[in-house]
Amino acid sequence: MSPSMKRLTPLLLLLPALASAQDRGELAFNKACARCHPVQAPTQAQKNTLFGGQPLVGPAMSQVMRKRNLDEVRTWVKAPYRVNPKTACETRLLAPDDLDALMGYLATVTVPATPPRNQLLREQVEQQTAEKARRKKVEPKSQPTNQGKK
Repeated sequence: MSPSMKRLTPLLLLLPALASAQDRGELAFNKACARCHPVQAPTQAQKNTLFGGQPLVGPAMSQVMRKRNLDEVRTWVKAPYRVNPKTACETRLLAPDDLDALMGYLATVTVPATPPRNQLLREQVEQQTAEKARRKKVEPKSQPTNQGKK
């Protein structure tokens, strides 16, 4: 067996476990969260459909994950009534193993998409231009020296 194949073999053996963990996380989300929360925020087109269905009560998890870290979300899911006594969030039936799978699922599906290259370049140019303008305002203009005059 080649050296590269020896390195790939353990990774290939882990793939089914990773896939099943992802599936478990999705099942946990569907069981405990999907009644009230979408994973991604709906687009305007989805909101305007004729058969759009009942609007969901809770925020999209992609929006929550932008504002909160995984530990904060985990604390909420473990005991939402401790964080907000008036919440309608019901997660008591979620097993501890499912909680880990759910956090992994949310961490992977709510990652924002990478912006297109031209947008990244445009933002970089804007930042550099703003930085140059800021430096020009901060740098004092050089004063002519008194060149030997008293």
